[in-house]
Amino acid sequence: MKVHQLLDANGIKPVIKNRSSWKTEQERMLPGHDGTSNIVYDEAGTIYCYDKTSDPPVRHQMAYIGHEPQRRTLKYRCPAMHRGWKCPNDDRCNRGLKYGKTVRVSCDIDLRRFTPIPRQTKQFERLYKQRTTVERANARLKIYWGADDGNVTGPARFHAFFGLVMVVHAGTATMLAAAPRNDGRFGKMHLSHIAKLLRRKVKEQNAA
Repeated sequence: MKVHQLLDANGIKPVIKNRSSWKTEQERMLPGHDGTSNIVYDEAGTIYCYDKTSDPPVRHQMAYIGHEPQRRTLKYRCPAMHRGWKCPNDDRCNRGLKYGKTVRVSCDIDLRRFTPIPRQTKQFERLYKQRTTVERANARLKIYWGADDGNVTGPARFHAFFGLVMVVHAGTATMLAAAPRNDGRFGKMHLSHIAKLLRRKVKEQNAA
């Protein structure tokens, strides 16, 4: 929670998957609503409404409309009205509203679950996919180099350790990029233009 509070204070939109911590509940009633408003949310912060006319009641994911930074709210709309299908609960829920029922969810209710970029949106999934390279680098640092085994203590030692690892990574990448390509299993990437630039830089530095 402290991480989300820090990000929120600095105006940073988090793209963080939510871990499972609810033991027995699958969903909770949205604060400010009761059983008649049929609005609930799950552990990831996804907003749902219930069609209570059907038997048994049917749960539908509400349509996300956007983030309202001035209000610090997320806006959701009736999924049937948004996507153009007839809901049996329309008369009871929308009550003749042409735009359909809308719900504003305050991010301050739970900064972990109600983020400016909700987890159920395509934007979140697209941005989260870009984290894979960073996650691999973090895993390499923690597991391969042993930064997470408890032997590196204190911020100064950790920063020095991390900086040294990055220097090794940069040096290794430079050597691999400058190495000649071959027809073996591990040499099918074409980086000749990078190798030429690196050789030119080395010659310029040696001449200086």
